[in-house]
Amino acid sequence: MEMKETIMKIGGDIKNSAEKFAKGTIDTSKKMAEKAKIKRAISQAESSLNAAYIEIGKKYEEIYGNKGEADFAQMLAEVADARAKIAAARAELAAIDSAALCDNCGKYVQEGQKFCPHCGTKQETVQEAAPVEPAETVVVDADGSEVAAVAND
Repeated sequence: MEMKETIMKIGGDIKNSAEKFAKGTIDTSKKMAEKAKIKRAISQAESSLNAAYIEIGKKYEEIYGNKGEADFAQMLAEVADARAKIAAARAELAAIDSAALCDNCGKYVQEGQKFCPHCGTKQETVQEAAPVEPAETVVVDADGSEVAAVAND
């Protein structure tokens, strides 16, 4: 009977190990899927930002000068919105990986890293990752009326 109990114990240990391995694999897969979704959102926001920059450039070329600030308000608002989405998504990615944000470039840095892998800045004080709320600037046209609120970087 002792042999049967030993075999049962070994079987139970194997089962527990397999369950832990499966749970770890599932958790890792979920984390990777969540990160991929966020990275896709960042890519889409960056594409939107680039499209807005192209439109700003085209409009500026048409107007050529400072007299057309009101014409830029919607495009500048799109740029501000895209930047805010990118910053929030990057902070969310950093939080998933238990990372922090670089003092210089705002991208995430793994805990314990002395230099940012993106910009190379030495990490004196690593900030806890949190969504960044950009400051706003009010855009007014020539007659002084408010046209749009635009986020600053």
